[in-house]
Amino acid sequence: MIYERGNAAKQWILNELGRHFGSRTCRVLDLGCGDGAKWRGFLPTHPVMTVVGIDTDAVAIARGREASAGLKNLDFRVADAQKPVEGTFDVVVAMSAVEHVVDRPAFLKTVWDALSPGGVAFLNYDVGHFRSRDIKERVMVPVSRLLAVVGIQGSYMKKVDDATFREQAERQGFSVVAMRKHNLHPLKGFMRGAGDEALVEWFAYEESLNARFSPEQLDRVMWSTTFIVRKPS
Repeated sequence: MIYERGNAAKQWILNELGRHFGSRTCRVLDLGCGDGAKWRGFLPTHPVMTVVGIDTDAVAIARGREASAGLKNLDFRVADAQKPVEGTFDVVVAMSAVEHVVDRPAFLKTVWDALSPGGVAFLNYDVGHFRSRDIKERVMVPVSRLLAVVGIQGSYMKKVDDATFREQAERQGFSVVAMRKHNLHPLKGFMRGAGDEALVEWFAYEESLNARFSPEQLDRVMWSTTFIVRKPS
């Protein structure tokens, strides 16, 4: 089933959640959830899952609450993923989020503290902001870092180095289960509005590429990275 039409990385994460956790009671924490639109297609078909989404953007949270009012297993909170989060969870996800985090070790500590022993996290980030030829993107990358210095972090963007992020995760205590690459450029933009059959073929093609090539090779053509990490039991 297609849950996220325009982003192969998010679709893959949601598929993995459904495959591994969808048939049993499970609590999921979504860090940097935005308005949570991705959950509105997913949770009705996975009623035993409960999702708590947090974001510092109060407007997005309010929009998500309004749009998801009928979903009893989706809760939104205004909170900072760089600070402790109340509750414990079986799974933590962060989709297109890590590149917007100023203090990544603090973020990883939040993930660690939120996960139950043996829990798994899917931590995803994009490089499109940094490879884009769009003038607005090129300007906002350095400007966002200057704004963060004075405490305005909402627009923050900094490229995530795979090796550094792996090292930070392992230093926190996580074991790295896998690393995946998705969102083949320029297919991601081209496939917006495509029909279901074309989307299924796109997602399957990216799966075949992940099976044939290393993440390092795929990084040259794919603009999204997901680390799957586990907290020891």
